[in-house]
Amino acid sequence: MAKAPTPEALTQLMIGRIDSLPRRLADGARYLVDHPDDVVLLSMREIANRAGVAPATLVRLARTLGYSDWSELRALYADSFRSGPARYADKAVAAVQQDKGAGLLGETFRAQEASLAYAVQSNAPQDIAAAARTLAHAERIYVAAFMSCRGPGLTFTYLCKMLRPNVELLGTEGSSLIADLAMLTERDAVLSINFQPYAREIDLIADAVSASGSKLISLSDSRATPLQPHADTSLLFSAESPSFFPSVISAVGVVEGLAAAMLTELQETAMERIGRIEEQLYASGSYHAHRRTR
Repeated sequence: MAKAPTPEALTQLMIGRIDSLPRRLADGARYLVDHPDDVVLLSMREIANRAGVAPATLVRLARTLGYSDWSELRALYADSFRSGPARYADKAVAAVQQDKGAGLLGETFRAQEASLAYAVQSNAPQDIAAAARTLAHAERIYVAAFMSCRGPGLTFTYLCKMLRPNVELLGTEGSSLIADLAMLTERDAVLSINFQPYAREIDLIADAVSASGSKLISLSDSRATPLQPHADTSLLFSAESPSFFPSVISAVGVVEGLAAAMLTELQETAMERIGRIEEQLYASGSYHAHRRTR
């Protein structure tokens, strides 16, 4: 097969082929998509360790992509090496490895700071604005966030309902995911939040979006998820953590930023709705009676 002329072209090639690759090759390809600088900065063995594959898998991946061996693929990246935002998560890992004395809480906070910085650097303002515009003007918004991603999904759903009607969190108690997805139309939008290992529902979301023609905003830890081919806008967050469990702190940061951008998009309509809801919350007793006068 013809070799990609640039790292960017190779990234697109890998994204396009990742679903058809064997699982281990797909794991290696996904790591290269999300950490292109590592190809130059780290040894093949270290990259394989971080990707969770054997070094021989990276050699097979290089050959599958049309290169004679790993060194030829690496030379492509070396020729156009640029430091990029994907290094933030790796810097967090290095920082916590160097200082174990401060305790897990300090390590976790440093990793969270790096994850938030990664989200800022990885998501261009125009992409946030485009996603907010799509979500603000859709007829209905469906939020697809399962398992560990439920927290950011709930946060977005709560905030978004303050701004506009017709916002639903998929998979809630008493509802059927299949039935909800069958309601999608080309006038609707889906916000999907995912990180590896991806929940099994991700394929159902991809099929439903493709069949309905609805808009998809993908918020994920990777540029190479099963939803990527269907996404109108792709946003990134880092799930890196020194703990035993991935972190969703930067996903929460991104959805809060999305809500703020939607407020800017909707302007007076959203502000009037926020005012009405706030008054109703005070009137119903949901908020404490003592509040600041305006």
